[in-house]
Amino acid sequence: MGKFYESIPPELIPWIMKQEVFWVATAPLDPEGHVNVSPKGVRDSFHVISPTRVWYQDLTGSGVETISHLRENGRITLLFNAYDGPPRICRLFGTGTVYEFGSPEYDQLIPPENRRPGSRAAIVIDVHKVGTSCGYSVPYFEFKGHRQVLLDYFDKRERADQADPSGHAEKGLKAYWDRENTKSIDGLPGLTLAPKVERAPSCRDEMRNAEMPEGGSGIMGKTANGNGTVTAGGSGLLLMKHDFGRQRMQDFVVGFALGLAAAAIYVQLMSAL
Repeated sequence: MGKFYESIPPELIPWIMKQEVFWVATAPLDPEGHVNVSPKGVRDSFHVISPTRVWYQDLTGSGVETISHLRENGRITLLFNAYDGPPRICRLFGTGTVYEFGSPEYDQLIPPENRRPGSRAAIVIDVHKVGTSCGYSVPYFEFKGHRQVLLDYFDKRERADQADPSGHAEKGLKAYWDRENTKSIDGLPGLTLAPKVERAPSCRDEMRNAEMPEGGSGIMGKTANGNGTVTAGGSGLLLMKHDFGRQRMQDFVVGFALGLAAAAIYVQLMSAL
């Protein structure tokens, strides 16, 4: 049975964080426009700020549909589904905001030590509805690892920008953004700031490895303050992580107690026979 929630249930967040791929769906307002669905991978690119706010590090691709659609109307749905273990599908319905490379919000969410090669934006989603369903028809897949190709390709382009005195090499990442990422296939505006940023994109050596997590945890120490802007260093998610552990312990204790009670009733029934 499908269920709907106003925010992400706490027990779902650890499962969401374990998924190695998720899907992003957006669409333009024009009924003749192209609906877009994109897979997102690379370890630890998705983050939870709170039960109603999430974000992911958006890597450069040959198109810019998600960013263009969000600039126009903000509508976005994220899909997670289980490829192993018990079947499950989870959708996060929300409103997305684009923070491009070079913006203060991007720099706050993605400091240099966590930036991936080719990273062009942070996509922040305010979640207003969560839906779960069975996923009984989703097949099993064995996860073998993340592909390295995209990171290697854009690492070379970033190094070209770094070696160029202007920070904007002919075959650099910014030139690629200018050529491929400024408009959607329907002509909607895409990247506007990132191609013009003076500094060259860069990252740590460790972040060039697609299997390397960002500090080992996808639940970041970042929270939303009272006016809805993203701030770093909050303790709210640390408390949330502790709450998850406490809830799991409570569930275990309750389950154990119910098991003992059931066993006692069974023994009494057998004795009466």
